[in-house]
Amino acid sequence: MSVVKLVQPAAPALEQEIRAFTGRHTGKAFDWDAFPGSRGFPELERAQMRYIGGGGSPKTDDPKTLKADHFTLSLVNQPVGKYAPSHSHEVVEHFLVLQGVLTVGWVYGDKVIEAKLGPKDVVLNKSGRPHGFRNDGIEPVLMSITVGSGTPQPPVYVCHPKNKDAEVARRFGAGAGPGKIVDFDPASSDPHQKDMAPYVMRYADRTPVWEKAGFARLAYIGEGGAPPQRYRMEMIHLPRGVGIQAYTRAVEDVYFVIEGNVTVGWEEDGEKVEQRLGTKDMQFNPAGRRHYFRNDGVTDAQFMMLVGTPDPETVEFKAA
Repeated sequence: MSVVKLVQPAAPALEQEIRAFTGRHTGKAFDWDAFPGSRGFPELERAQMRYIGGGGSPKTDDPKTLKADHFTLSLVNQPVGKYAPSHSHEVVEHFLVLQGVLTVGWVYGDKVIEAKLGPKDVVLNKSGRPHGFRNDGIEPVLMSITVGSGTPQPPVYVCHPKNKDAEVARRFGAGAGPGKIVDFDPASSDPHQKDMAPYVMRYADRTPVWEKAGFARLAYIGEGGAPPQRYRMEMIHLPRGVGIQAYTRAVEDVYFVIEGNVTVGWEEDGEKVEQRLGTKDMQFNPAGRRHYFRNDGVTDAQFMMLVGTPDPETVEFKAA
């Protein structure tokens, strides 16, 4: 008896393309050797999961990572008690905390200002400003990190345990005397505090702007948030059952789901394809691509939206 083998038809081109621009959290793995500067120093241990570009890692050839344009996107897991020594970048970089409490220090000579960030809090690290981060909490810190370049340069270390005392490095280079480590205070008149204040965005302080299309935008980087340079970032609150009509941009935008489920659709020449994203899934929408989002889930959803320009929003979102 002959056996008939059923051959699955090839997915249409548009469906193949949208899948190629999707980052599924469950299809990725954390890389515990992503940062060469941490090798040989157990106290610097942290892991990276790459979605777009290499971020602060030189591993830009990861086959599961999308090519970056105006920004990168990755997750970093930092265990309890570990730290990243103070360093600087030639471009901006932001941290969005998803779990735990992260201590971020900005360095001014031998003085350090430390801010503690909780879930959905953000710091945008200025280009050239030395900074470090540490987990002083009781659970691992999980955060999203975005660097404002598709091909960022390696970090420039300011105080690393390879050439500084270990305790000094853990303090990000702060001196040992009183007043060398100061808690962040956005109301302070100190010039260093005033320098840092515009770049720390608390979730509790974000004022939602409700669009006529039925969803809310919470500004983090860009108009209404921290001063932008290479890109904008907002958190979108999408109520259950709400969706928008397809739109296009001259630059890329990215959805990274924080809570709930988000259905994403692409349109081309009368054809439409959709797929649903879960928590920590990511959709990259290239420049010029007609796309939309909708919440078909049973709860409200939240997702981070990254846009490859610092300019204010020009899209007029319309309800589906």
